Amino acid sequence: MPRLVKKPLRGSIRQNTQGRRFVEDASPRLGFGVRLAIMVLIALIILGFASWSWHNRWPHRAMAGIKAAGLTTTKNIGFSISDVTVEGRHYTDRTALFAALGITAGSPIFTFNPQEAHAKIMTLPWTGSVSIIRSLPNKIIIRLTERQPIARWQHNEKTIVIDQAGQDLAAAKPEEFTNLPLVVGNAAPEQTQALLVLLSDYPLVAHSLKAAVRVGQRRWNFFLNPNLLIRLPELNVEDALDKLTTLIQEQNILNRAIASIDLRFPDRTVIEPGAQPSTPQYGETSE
Repeated sequence: MPRLVKKPLRGSIRQNTQGRRFVEDASPRLGFGVRLAIMVLIALIILGFASWSWHNRWPHRAMAGIKAAGLTTTKNIGFSISDVTVEGRHYTDRTALFAALGITAGSPIFTFNPQEAHAKIMTLPWTGSVSIIRSLPNKIIIRLTERQPIARWQHNEKTIVIDQAGQDLAAAKPEEFTNLPLVVGNAAPEQTQALLVLLSDYPLVAHSLKAAVRVGQRRWNFFLNPNLLIRLPELNVEDALDKLTTLIQEQNILNRAIASIDLRFPDRTVIEPGAQPSTPQYGETSE
């Protein structure tokens, strides 16, 4: 049987490879310097456009327009202020409060800034603390905690109203708070809250109290109606107030001709008979 001989393919691998390389070499290429110049040119164009836009405030105007359109849309679908609820307001001026809020009925609720309103309300004289809630879609809730007037403080021939911390309530007129107890003395304001808490357990004494004078920054003198002077001790004040309550209940001392009662000594009570002064001097003493 004759042997078959395969005919070789035309051309060769070398020739085909050379042909492909010839085609690749024929494609144009840009040098590194040219490409770098193009990149720099493009960067300069971008920077120039950005600078022009910034100086002409085009991005700002565009964003402002988008924001205005968005707010108008939210207002039209019901996100506008129609209800403002204030809780806890007793002394704070209503006009001043709403001026601090800085809102008008029907304005878009998303234009209201709770943080800014909080800062302004905290500057009002009666404000102790405040929380502000933006309740979607249309409600603002203000929860106000006001400073509470607890006493009138007489000092250097001047009378002011003080709060729980002993601080001046500048917005409070003393003549409008004559129902509050009068305290006197340099150290009286910071001790007044503790005194009133103590007197809450002694209603007969508290009801009769006309003035409390801080003596030597360490103890109190009381003036009970009409003008009975009570000298209290520095320590064991509760025991002295127990004795005083008993004297009011059982001895009717408020209606007797007694000028003063000294309760500073635990083993005795010193009663000074006599007429009570019609206009007692409440000035601080250093005894």
